[in-house]
Amino acid sequence: MRPRWWIFLAAVLLCGASLAWAATSGPDPFPTHWGGGGTADAWRPRGSAVGLLAVSMAALGALFGVLAACTSAIPDGLINLPPTARAYWLDPDHRPRLDALLQRYLLTVGTAVLLLLAVSVTGAIVRPEGSPILGVGIWAVLAVIAVSSGHLLWRLVRPPADNLAA
Repeated sequence: MRPRWWIFLAAVLLCGASLAWAATSGPDPFPTHWGGGGTADAWRPRGSAVGLLAVSMAALGALFGVLAACTSAIPDGLINLPPTARAYWLDPDHRPRLDALLQRYLLTVGTAVLLLLAVSVTGAIVRPEGSPILGVGIWAVLAVIAVSSGHLLWRLVRPPADNLAA
């Protein structure tokens, strides 16, 4: 298993650990939403909040994990690339590199989202009223998604130089 998968798995386990801690030691009512500044602005009873967060974390973990694992199964017809890059990336010699790029992107974004959820749940236990650290976490995850998306697009529309040799 590649290191990115281990990091993703660690994020899933951290989410599980934070939920277990929340179920036993979290405040009641439990914060379920935080504004951009990290201040809690929505609350639910602890049991339903932890259940909702568990379903959300499991669904997100499964979504990103399955999508990352299935990148090589995406039919060529569903891959939308500029015409100049499409021929390069869908060539059988280069398709594994495309699959690796897509998998790396999905695991990076999935890990960032799961870590934000784990930090949010942990922060809700430590400081239920909110914390500026949560606000920073939200912006950090948005930055990771923006940079990862930009990098992916840049790599996809600019195939490597070996394309010019053909």
